[in-house]
Order: sequence, then C-alpha cells, then structure tokens
Amino acid sequence: MSASCETCPLKICCNPKGPIIVEGDVNIVDKYGRPLGGDKRKKMHVLCGCGQSLNKPFCDGAHNRDGEDDDIED
Repeated sequence: MSASCETCPLKICCNPKGPIIVEGDVNIVDKYGRPLGGDKRKKMHVLCGCGQSLNKPFCDGAHNRDGEDDDIED
C-alpha cells in the first residue's frame, strides 16, 4: 500500500449478517474518548454487524457460528 492514511478516503463496507469493515484514518473510541483495540493506530477495523460478538464493538467471527448461509441472492 503506497498511499498514506492521510490521503486515503474513508470506506465502510457492510456485509449482510457479517462484519462492518471500516478502512481509512479512523480511531474507534469509547464514550470517554479512550481508544479501543489498543493505542496503535490501524488503517482497518472490523466491527461486529451481527450483535453476537463477545468482543464488541469488534468482530470475533460469531456470525460464522450460526450455521446460516450468508450469500446474497439477487
């Protein structure tokens, strides 16, 4: 990846029954402004979109444990 985060646009990708992927120069903080997921700044965060993660707000793969097919039908 040659571009620095300052020049990367924010991108949010929502997957049905799965994670929300946030790419770009974003910090995830709690209600007190403290960084979540450690102090190291990341270029990508994978957030829980199904509500089943034990590591909220981050995805822990719980959406894969329900046994349902996540494919989208057109």
